Amino acid sequence: MRVRTSYPAKVGLYTSPHIKNVRERIQINSVPISEEMFAGYFFQIWDKIAPLDPCARPGYFGFLTLMSFDIFLRERVTMAIYETGIGGEYDTTNVIQSPVVTGITSLGIDHEKTLKVPIEQRPTYFTTRGVAGSRTDIEDIAWHKAGIFKPGRPAFSVRQQPRAEDILRKRAEERGAPLSFIEASPEVLAINLPSRVHSNNAALAAALVEAFLESKAAVHMDIAKGKETFARGLKNARLPGRCQHLKKGPHEWYIDGAHTEDSLAVAGHWFAGTADTSSSEISILIFNHQSQRDGDALLISLSKSLQSHKVTMNYAIFCTNTLQDKGAERGGKTHSIV
Repeated sequence: MRVRTSYPAKVGLYTSPHIKNVRERIQINSVPISEEMFAGYFFQIWDKIAPLDPCARPGYFGFLTLMSFDIFLRERVTMAIYETGIGGEYDTTNVIQSPVVTGITSLGIDHEKTLKVPIEQRPTYFTTRGVAGSRTDIEDIAWHKAGIFKPGRPAFSVRQQPRAEDILRKRAEERGAPLSFIEASPEVLAINLPSRVHSNNAALAAALVEAFLESKAAVHMDIAKGKETFARGLKNARLPGRCQHLKKGPHEWYIDGAHTEDSLAVAGHWFAGTADTSSSEISILIFNHQSQRDGDALLISLSKSLQSHKVTMNYAIFCTNTLQDKGAERGGKTHSIV
């Protein structure tokens, strides 16, 4: 969009987690900030908060979020895109009082301990009671995610499970945010993205960009002509570690960072539809998961997805998480397979 219209001239992007280097989390015009910029802004903020009581300092994610705000303001970005870290209601990024537009992608069960709505706080419109010891439900997830909705600001979401949609509607009503549900159009489906989930999320991205341009760029460009570049941008968009196909010598790698039961099912569907599983080549699954997620449940979801496509892996390698200093970059740490 920027190439054709010159607006927005400078786009800030804040996402998590990173794959190789923490600087990936803070980008300007799709390029991670430089080591020099990162170090400069890091110590500007650190020098101010260092005298504080340790309990009063922001944690890792909070510190990076604070850094991103400082960088985007001082570098004068025209547009800033923020991805929440965990949930939304109490997320560090959710301090923006009047965003231009907000959006929610496909919801699944994740971060269960953090996103469980306490029994005493559960709204009456929840269909689940949330008794002590019960698992986090999709209603809990939806409630937290909808915390980013703001009064009078348009909100969009892809289609969700019925109970999740009900919660999103109730939260939007409570907050006075006009909510619209988005589905992939034939034009988006024609781009042939890895799955329907990706197509729906791509349609959501287009809706968010359109809302931003209509709000901020009417004097800069012809909105109708700007929409012509959406499909091209979506088709060329790449996110390392998400449905990524690499060829290295005689080997082909299919890489995806899925880490929930739902997303692993999608990853299995993508692999089955992309890889030549009918050949005599050996297929090896390299599996790793972190934190307190249920590894058995994740594997079962992936296995069922592959089995539904009659795909069998010849071998499986299960990796631990060991941080090793490779010395490739100053202070750099990489995950090694042990």
